[in-house]
Amino acid sequence: QGPVKPEVLSIQISGRRSNRRLQRNNSLSPNNPLLSLVNSGVYDEDCQWTIQVNRLQKLIDRLEQKEIRMEPVEEEVLESKSHILIVQRQLSVLEEELEEFRLALRQYMDCACVQTGCLHIAVQRLANESRFILYEFWEHNSVWKNHLQTNYSKTFQRGNVDFLETPETITTMLVPASWWVLNNN
Repeated sequence: QGPVKPEVLSIQISGRRSNRRLQRNNSLSPNNPLLSLVNSGVYDEDCQWTIQVNRLQKLIDRLEQKEIRMEPVEEEVLESKSHILIVQRQLSVLEEELEEFRLALRQYMDCACVQTGCLHIAVQRLANESRFILYEFWEHNSVWKNHLQTNYSKTFQRGNVDFLETPETITTMLVPASWWVLNNN
């Protein structure tokens, strides 16, 4: 005789949740070899996994019951000067030049903060490193470019040649000016 064709059970499934519950119930059947290992106490940590799986199962069930509403994004028409510029400068300072760099940075910040068009300047020093990150917020790109041509900015840039371990890294990003107004009122 040839091989016997297995019987196919037809199960009617209504939706994803029913399918997942069916799979979950089938996977924990008494004939499942994993279940006998768990029951034998060989895998105590599986209890923790089961708890986590059950929590995820409940979360998925709750998420499936919620309606998701996608609203169209409102298009915003912006003028060319309706963005602010965020400049991030990363400066890796030589240990032996740290005090002189701090003095130059303080002078630079004092001059830049009073500059027309400068919204804010913040500096962070990374713990256990002589690396600084300088954040500058400018009204727009052209104001920042004008700022770079000032004497105090050029003095700071020239000093950095001597103070820094590696050349500074500058990253810029434009963000809508309305964000600045909303967050600073």
